[in-house]
Amino acid sequence: MKTFLTLCFFIPLMILAQRVDFRMEKMMISESWTVNPKDFKHDFNLEIDNLTPPVPGGDLTLEQKKALKEEVEKRFPRKEVSNANRGGRSTDTLAVLSEFPANFYFNQNPMAGGTPNDNTLAISDGGNLLTSWNSQLWGYDVEADTYLFSFPVKHPSFFQFLSLYNDTTYNTPFPFDPKLLYDPTRDRFIMVFLVGGAPAAGQQGRDPETSATIVCFSSSSDPKETWYAYRLDGNPLSYDTWTDYPQIAINEHSFYLTLNQLYPDSGWVEGFAETVLWQMDLDAAFAGEGEVPTKFWTGFKHEGKNIRYLHPVKNGLGPEGDEMYFIANRPFTVTNDTFFMVKLEGKADDSSMEMDIRLLPSSLKYGHPPYALQSGASQKFWTNDARVLGAVKMGDQIQFTGNSIDTSSGKASIYHGLIDDVNEPAVNGMVFSGLDRELGFPNIAFMGISETDRETVIFCNHTAFNVPAGNSAIYINNDGVYSELQTIKEGETYVDMFSGGGDNLNERWGDYSGIQRKFNATSRVWVSGYWGFGNQRAGTWISELAGPKDWPVAIDKIENPKMHLFPNPSLDYIQLEFDAINTFKAKIDLMDIQGRLVSVLGTRNIQQGVNVISFNTSSLKPGVYLLRIHEGDNVRYQEKFIKD
Repeated sequence: MKTFLTLCFFIPLMILAQRVDFRMEKMMISESWTVNPKDFKHDFNLEIDNLTPPVPGGDLTLEQKKALKEEVEKRFPRKEVSNANRGGRSTDTLAVLSEFPANFYFNQNPMAGGTPNDNTLAISDGGNLLTSWNSQLWGYDVEADTYLFSFPVKHPSFFQFLSLYNDTTYNTPFPFDPKLLYDPTRDRFIMVFLVGGAPAAGQQGRDPETSATIVCFSSSSDPKETWYAYRLDGNPLSYDTWTDYPQIAINEHSFYLTLNQLYPDSGWVEGFAETVLWQMDLDAAFAGEGEVPTKFWTGFKHEGKNIRYLHPVKNGLGPEGDEMYFIANRPFTVTNDTFFMVKLEGKADDSSMEMDIRLLPSSLKYGHPPYALQSGASQKFWTNDARVLGAVKMGDQIQFTGNSIDTSSGKASIYHGLIDDVNEPAVNGMVFSGLDRELGFPNIAFMGISETDRETVIFCNHTAFNVPAGNSAIYINNDGVYSELQTIKEGETYVDMFSGGGDNLNERWGDYSGIQRKFNATSRVWVSGYWGFGNQRAGTWISELAGPKDWPVAIDKIENPKMHLFPNPSLDYIQLEFDAINTFKAKIDLMDIQGRLVSVLGTRNIQQGVNVISFNTSSLKPGVYLLRIHEGDNVRYQEKFIKD
């Protein structure tokens, strides 16, 4: 395979008022091939893992990383605090509708993840779920409860997508850093992974000659059908660099991919060249066209300094428009209050290059996270740095999240940022930490039911000196009030996958967590997170979460909205006041958040005019319920309440 980049034109531009210098090249990507999973040959998926922990986040030397962590722990020593550092707490909770490990082969054992787990997830409207870690793709039909792929390629490797099955030349381009995304408009999947370097030489990705990004577009919502694969040069600039850290998003017409370009044989700080952006035409790529219109953006700087880790912002209700926003920060300082917001406009096949880069101070500082404690012996987790790890846009509001430190307790925590209006942007921040655990590697998704809603959920990893590695979530309601930290999956054990002494005792902590809104559901997300199990192994745990606004789609419409239910939340009783337009015989029942019947409360005659129904709730378990009033087979009235 050879790379053919047809350069249409090259445009430099400097916005002197903001001292921003960037460039854009318009080109056609034409190196491609077709992947048919039905034709996959058996792949023994031979891997040899060096159980010395890989240095997270690039080649910043271990000594430099240790020094930064030590400085953080010196300035903010770990201590117990009576209250977690966060805002008001709501009684809203998330319901776990389904959950399971990413199982492997026929013995149903959870598969140990990579080193680390680069957890990512995408799910179609029809229930086809994909997740991945490092060099394998795992597919499951959650509706039929069956694997998507069949033997002998039950969990195909990226080598199969590269048509590589048995390399004896020591030149295999080692695949790593997978990312998955679902396009609800086209009902298709996108998969990205990086390649480069020879494992025998210990140079995963760090070779400008072999570095590349592989972008695969599915031809349907069935991952077993044809995929169209494209290769992007991992050394696209005029100097020798390799590609790392992919982040992806889409809008109505374009696919966006941000990457970091690094110099080989140098540290992560001084070896960082710049962050680049590929923008590809979605319709052409999903159609498998031989040439895909593409824009290549470079030169993301502010005040002459490179901006790192541009994180694209996903739209909460699905792709729309031709704008794309990006959030970045300064991840390698002990504490900082600076963020960057970048806005691009235009399609991949036009000549526009509108860009706006703004420096945004935050109301609250974020900080470089410390090591996170594990349960068991002296094991700790790497927490990488304070980069932005997830972002979502609802209307003119952007919410984002990333690693941080709680300076009051010295624990690893997560930062939640809010830009209330992208037209007049300013960042309000909140550091969220658990009272009895440390948090890291968060991601965020929209949980509302309309474009005016602002509900989100933050999903993250958790750990503590007495809590095994698992994952948790925080629900943020329409008023910006945070729920309590809610455990989604509690781990079984601490993680001990690396050998060696000293700093080699620090395990990798997942690096990412996966989350996606189920676009055709009312208020649901699917997540893939990190957990410890078995013989101190790390695996991927999948969960389906429902928000307080989620109810079965088939529930009948409310006939008359003139209702008042109180007290809500309820401790031991509920009253519902409503106005009936006629007299009828009613059946009154309760449903839980999963749409299951809890109890039929009874039948009563409802009179025309104002009626009040009351009943005792003390026997109900805490949670969210739906009170319904039926006339025959029709639901005439319904209202949600929370039982404390």
